[in-house]
Amino acid sequence: MKFGKTDTNFCFEPGKLTVLLDVTYGSSAKGKLASFITEHATNWDFCCNAFMPNAGHWVKLDDGREFFYQTFNSCAYNHEKFEKMYIGPGAVIELPAFWKELEKNGIPRNKIGISPIASILQDIDGQFEKGLVDIDGKPIEYNGIAIKSGTTAHGCGAARARKILRRSNVLLARDVPELKEFICDVPGEIMERLDRGQSGLLEIAQGFSLSMGLPEMYPHCTSRNVTVAAALDDMMIPPVYAGNVVLNIRAFPIRINSKKFVTKDGKHLTWAEVQSGQFEYNVEDSNSGHWYPDQKELTWEEVTKESESPVPIMEMTSVTKLPRRIASYSKINTDQAIIHNNTGHKIILSINFINYVDYAMTGRREILDGYIDLNTMPTVTVKALDFLTDNVFPTLDRFEVKGHNINLNFIGTGAKTDDTILIKTN
Repeated sequence: MKFGKTDTNFCFEPGKLTVLLDVTYGSSAKGKLASFITEHATNWDFCCNAFMPNAGHWVKLDDGREFFYQTFNSCAYNHEKFEKMYIGPGAVIELPAFWKELEKNGIPRNKIGISPIASILQDIDGQFEKGLVDIDGKPIEYNGIAIKSGTTAHGCGAARARKILRRSNVLLARDVPELKEFICDVPGEIMERLDRGQSGLLEIAQGFSLSMGLPEMYPHCTSRNVTVAAALDDMMIPPVYAGNVVLNIRAFPIRINSKKFVTKDGKHLTWAEVQSGQFEYNVEDSNSGHWYPDQKELTWEEVTKESESPVPIMEMTSVTKLPRRIASYSKINTDQAIIHNNTGHKIILSINFINYVDYAMTGRREILDGYIDLNTMPTVTVKALDFLTDNVFPTLDRFEVKGHNINLNFIGTGAKTDDTILIKTN
């Protein structure tokens, strides 16, 4: 199946930002979805984000190219299609990742705009979250307090906190001479573009359920809210510019590993290093958080068996390289995410990892004319009945939602960008 150049134009509106985020705890193939939407649309002009490097996004293409993003939008490889990519004032930039992504993607430097007050990650940020130094970077006796909340200990929360506290050792983009050529008025340029009728994509890192403002999730959360409103705030963009919202869901949501494997000198080991037997370490029993009441924690063995996959299914986190936790789908979570991210425009839903429900769906690609109305499931178009496997229907039925202007438009069937079933609603 070859998708056309304008197949996803319905995602964008003139003068508006289309906002894309995960419904659950992140790692829901949002990078793949952002790649697919921008790859097959012609009516968008720029992209923007306020990422932090504790979250990573993979894009894998049919031609064998693979990209891992912690700083750039997931369409950065396709820079010929956009005029500029912006990194907002609420971002935290890890410089080695920035330079690596710049080189890997070959983006012309004049197509990158960075806010002068975007934070720069420092070594002391990660050391603080690992319990080795205080907020000012002074060595302390190991405490591991932050680790117990399930943090990745990458240092992004500490960098954000240091900026909020106006510490003298805060490092901003404007303080780095090598970034001078990229510095610009990010919100000003974005608003000027939108006022001219351009369209853009605002990509949000991590997932809604990690929002700091959710009482049922705090303190096992990230260092900010993962919502449309928070993303606009991190970009310093007024809410009037918010347009369609793309909510990305995992068939089986995941959370990061609760445990940390730490050597005496404070090094956090990856799973491969743990399995190698070459390191002495202590196991830190943290808690990466609980699930919603309508969820049940699963094992990777259960998912493998139910999907009838011929090979074991297990995922590692993109940044910490430890096995993820996995659970059943939560309707409570989806309803909550829709309520808190409704802009009054279209809500476009995506379900990824449907191949974890039925391995036979792996890699399937199709364009379905008509629609799957989530308010009347399991009533679907005849073509969909012919294409989707029987095991998938009960799963889609669980995604029933209430409300107008909400449609399921994307079903992800594999790791590559075009491993997608596109349901065109227009």
